[in-house]
Amino acid sequence: MAKLKIKSGVKKIAVIVVVLGLFLSIGLYSYIKIKNQKEYEKTYDYKLSQMGYTEEDIKIIKDKFKDKEIAYILDNEKNELYINLAQEKYFIYDKFYDYLDYQKEEQDKPLREIVERINTNTNKEYYTDATPTDISKKELMLVNKYNYLDASYTPETLVSVGMDYAYGELGSQKVTEDTYNAFLNMWRASHEAGFYLMVNSSYRTHEKQESVYNEYKKLGTEYADSIAARPGYSEHQTGYSLDIFEKGTSSSNFHETDSYKWLLENAHKYGFILRYPEDKVDITGYKFESWHFRYVGVEAATYIHENNITFDEYYAYYVK
Repeated sequence: MAKLKIKSGVKKIAVIVVVLGLFLSIGLYSYIKIKNQKEYEKTYDYKLSQMGYTEEDIKIIKDKFKDKEIAYILDNEKNELYINLAQEKYFIYDKFYDYLDYQKEEQDKPLREIVERINTNTNKEYYTDATPTDISKKELMLVNKYNYLDASYTPETLVSVGMDYAYGELGSQKVTEDTYNAFLNMWRASHEAGFYLMVNSSYRTHEKQESVYNEYKKLGTEYADSIAARPGYSEHQTGYSLDIFEKGTSSSNFHETDSYKWLLENAHKYGFILRYPEDKVDITGYKFESWHFRYVGVEAATYIHENNITFDEYYAYYVK
């Protein structure tokens, strides 16, 4: 009998232990669950979902923004503008607030144009807030109406363009060595296609550009600024720019020639881009120049050509 009582007591204790264990497990599970829930409620995923953002929206926000900007998004009402901006191809994180400010002023503009204008500074007046050009970028340096070269700047590797390929006196046309080698390769290919390209203008000193600009300025500053760079703001001072014509043509008719069409289709293969396209005046700040080609290297030129963007846009997103 004593043994039976002992066994019965052991079973009761075992049951109690199991029940207690079960309750402890349930309690621990509930505690962990509550704790995890509280931790989850601190996350961006939870907070953004509570605002009505979808899982896809939240992924975009977390991928495109840092803590400061996510905090800004959380402090404001749900706004699809943030998502749509972040999905623009050339969205730059550091310019997020600039996009928002400009969009408030220009609500009718498509977001693509908002991003484009902010990236290239063309929401501002020309020659305002101008900064020195980063010459360390070499063939990818940007010189435009917002980025200037010092008056004393001279390219390190200037070489003379051979008289078979250039107008003017011997040695009057010069470009950087890389530009010249690329031009010769392009010249040979164009010649095989039946064309004869000639360099009409190339490297210009600061003083030469000042002289060019002042001649146009006689007809008014606005007119001069539409077709010529102010001294210090000219790509020609970099040594990477060439004004190219077919033999026997000029600026008035070069755009109508087959040689121009050939350049449009092939120049990028040799590292050149049409710098001032007809449909990009609002970005470049200059009227269409069918003759002005800029050496930027094959990789950059190919991307610019294939994506139909300007060097200004490429620089803002991929170089700067």
